[in-house]
Amino acid sequence: MLTSGAFGYLGDYLLCVLVYASLIVHAWCFFRFFPRKRRPKLGLILGNTLILACLLGSVALAAESYIRFTLVETDSFGMSLPARRWFALNTSLNSLGCRDKEWSREKPEGVRRIAFVGDSFAYGWGIERVADRFPDRVATRLEQAVPGSTEILNVAKPGWGTGDQIQPIADIIDVYAVDEIVLCYVANDIEKLLPTEDGFDPKRPPLPVLFNPDSSCLLNHLYQRIVVPRVATVRNYHDWLADGYADKGTWRNQQTLLGEIIRLCRNKQVTLRVVLLPFIRTSGEKFVTTQLHTTLRRFFETNGVPVVDLAPTISDVPAKKLVVNGYDAHPNEQAHELFADAIWRAFYAPTQP
Repeated sequence: MLTSGAFGYLGDYLLCVLVYASLIVHAWCFFRFFPRKRRPKLGLILGNTLILACLLGSVALAAESYIRFTLVETDSFGMSLPARRWFALNTSLNSLGCRDKEWSREKPEGVRRIAFVGDSFAYGWGIERVADRFPDRVATRLEQAVPGSTEILNVAKPGWGTGDQIQPIADIIDVYAVDEIVLCYVANDIEKLLPTEDGFDPKRPPLPVLFNPDSSCLLNHLYQRIVVPRVATVRNYHDWLADGYADKGTWRNQQTLLGEIIRLCRNKQVTLRVVLLPFIRTSGEKFVTTQLHTTLRRFFETNGVPVVDLAPTISDVPAKKLVVNGYDAHPNEQAHELFADAIWRAFYAPTQP
């Protein structure tokens, strides 16, 4: 594991230790053998420089060791070494690559199968216990209401857009006899329809060019925390999305993809419901959640699809209490709980005796 990408490279770490040890040895040799009385000014400058270098080296080595072997946390893009470590330690995927148990092709008699289809929000990015995700919380409530009546499938993968979800929806309907699809829609589900350029791809920040990001956990950490938030594609990400929805051609193409999902479910006589999941933190000036969700809600309602907007659910709670951490804007356990409560009230509670 020490040589894997999740922990950086062992050889680079050992080299760092050797350089630090060499610095200590050279400092000792300087104070032991350098003729400071004959060259007092030079001795003072060199001596202070070596002491400062040793102190900074101690801090850097301690920070490198802590981040490399102890820190485990996600970030919004999953590019840092601690984030990769988090996924290695906290996620287990089934044979179809979904963060869920293995599904039986034979549906138990009398059981209603509901598939929550989405991206990183439904996947539970940053959520250690799958039981804390909103689809699983809804499943728990359904089980408590009528034991053994419902089975929930979590069909979600980070980075999925609407176009990526069409074939998986068709497959789980045909193969696993799903009775209901809950489409967990996030505004960035449109992003694969938006234009990108060389050096400008808001879906993924640029990698550092001056060093290998896997060679030093400390440098990787500083790059992700200091440089990445200031990259233009990151700062303008939500405005980029807003421009996509404002473009008539792009929004028409997105409606076409959503229409395929609607027709697919109707042709297969599968119930379709939609959950509009809000971004908890946004940047820029063009992206307005209420306006965008109103547009989306009208589209689904016009097509006869039940939809619940979860933005009002979290509107009164400070964003810092709802995100995974300061560098990961994905919803945390509290946000997932609020989402589950709203979904339950909108779709399932009224149907229970």
